[in-house]
Amino acid sequence: MNDLVLYFDESGFTGENLLHEEQTTFSYSSINIDPVEAESFVKETIEKHKIQNGELKAVKLIRRERGKRLIIDILEQFQDKIKISVHDKKFALSAKFFEYIFEPVIAQKSSIFYQLNFHKYIANSIYVSYISNDKLVVDMINIFEKLMREKSSNYLDELILLSTKEEYNNSKSYNYIKKILSFIKIHKEVIYQEVLELPSWTVDLSITSLNALFSSWGELKQPIVAYCDKSKPIDEQKEIFDGMMGRTDIIYSPFFTDNHKPIPITYNLKEINLVDSKEYHGVQIADIIATASSYSLKLYQQEDEFIKRVRSILLPKLVYGSVFPDFDEINLERLDVQLNAIIFEELFARSEEQTHILKNIESYILHTKNSLLLNPVY
Repeated sequence: MNDLVLYFDESGFTGENLLHEEQTTFSYSSINIDPVEAESFVKETIEKHKIQNGELKAVKLIRRERGKRLIIDILEQFQDKIKISVHDKKFALSAKFFEYIFEPVIAQKSSIFYQLNFHKYIANSIYVSYISNDKLVVDMINIFEKLMREKSSNYLDELILLSTKEEYNNSKSYNYIKKILSFIKIHKEVIYQEVLELPSWTVDLSITSLNALFSSWGELKQPIVAYCDKSKPIDEQKEIFDGMMGRTDIIYSPFFTDNHKPIPITYNLKEINLVDSKEYHGVQIADIIATASSYSLKLYQQEDEFIKRVRSILLPKLVYGSVFPDFDEINLERLDVQLNAIIFEELFARSEEQTHILKNIESYILHTKNSLLLNPVY
């Protein structure tokens, strides 16, 4: 069986600082291309367009109209050979808030909550308050990010203390966030134990993105030979991929689908190499794709013709696991959102009462769901 040769690069890397004000989008790109074709294309392009330093670099091209036209030409030429994983970093951090604050507490039955998209309800609720500059939520998320980086229980204490400060009393989300902070206080030991066991680079999106791309390409059932631009997070965590080396079976997620299409969680990885982009021409093409996607798929920016064209090419290339907000997940006109809102209140109430938080939770959810069908909240 022929190897599937893939080249990867990222754009928007800020490590575990996902709240960077300028670099708001992280992109990891991949291209399946023969190394001889990649070398020929890059060398011809550099010579034709008189590109200095002998290397294709999108960060230089994207500053000028002529460079933008070249980027579009490259995307159009290789669009059938690429896949990308892109994340809004602030929303990604909101999603990780659920993963490391709520999930440790509900871990025994977390699959139930994921199937209900409860994680999306929590993440979008926090995110919308964050981008609205609700000071309580902004401070909460900033402290949470420090907790993830430094793994100190002092930051959990700081989170808990937020609910006692009068300066937040006028926060629009005060009542909701106060319940989350009380939840943290009650379950502090469980949450902190989870945090202590987390590896370095937990908040960084490189491994998450690369794994999503591997899984998507893995559906071709070919051994993957990967060349990634040098990356400290990947270099320090390469052993994460050991379990996929030489793996020929394909297992699909029992919990998640992409528009009802099964999501593979295994793939056949033959090699993963961290290389210098100057020496690997496929990585230079991946650089163009990554920068174009992080630049053009950034939220809340005015669209020009370049952005419109790049989006039309790249949006269909997004793999499952790319993380963006979806405000429909907090639209209380939807019965499933009403259900998640009630579940949140129930988890908080059970925590306050110090009863078993997951006892008969399946029955409770089913009963609530049936009640909502008869009597919607809205």
